[in-house]
Amino acid sequence: MSEEARRVFKMETILGVIAGKSGADVADLLGYLSQRDLSPEELGAVAPIAKGWLYSLEPRFMKCEYSENVAFEEWAQKQAAELGDNVSIEPIPAAEMSGISVVLDKMADSKAAIAAQAGEIADLKAKVAALAPFEGKTATLEKQVADLNGKLDKSKADLTAAQKELKTFDGKVAISEKEIESSVKDMVSKAVKEALANLPVGAAVAGAAAGAVAAEAAAPADDFGSTDSSGAVPDTFGFGASGSGDDGFGF
Repeated sequence: MSEEARRVFKMETILGVIAGKSGADVADLLGYLSQRDLSPEELGAVAPIAKGWLYSLEPRFMKCEYSENVAFEEWAQKQAAELGDNVSIEPIPAAEMSGISVVLDKMADSKAAIAAQAGEIADLKAKVAALAPFEGKTATLEKQVADLNGKLDKSKADLTAAQKELKTFDGKVAISEKEIESSVKDMVSKAVKEALANLPVGAAVAGAAAGAVAAEAAAPADDFGSTDSSGAVPDTFGFGASGSGDDGFGF
């Protein structure tokens, strides 16, 4: 509020401040005297100093004692008959207002902070209200995410177990049944050849002949290989009990 040198107020308004009354006219007077825009709470803080300022301007105001037992209008008319209908008055000096101004500034700051916080709370409430329809969907989605996380963890555990199992097969190659049969035939042929090689010369010849005969006899009954008419020791050699030592190798 800009400073005004002097203003004229009705005596009834001046007496309203002295009597502790409220109203638009009294608020206007207090705002002028303090040179501030006052809230309802601040009006109550300024009223006492304004009253003291009026007493200092016109000591006769101190004699104007108001009682609630009398109607204010009747009392004000009686006082105005002695003091006059109007009063020309100037604002309270800044030096006189300094103490109360500090309090008023703090009150204004607090009010602004409260208003800002109230605005933030209102915004949050609006956001919560906007999200309310999605609350159920959010809970459902959270459950689905939890389920998926559980499945993912299980899949990771299964993968880890599979990787450990796979390591036990490192360097190993699967062998077919035919390959196994071929390996067995090779081992048997090698064993026979080594056995014949260790026999005396005469026995080796006889053993070789016996082996050839045994091979020819066994050829139709199995699929270990075809017979060889050259008389050489065959690559395959059937099992039997025809050997002289009855050791099952046919010699």
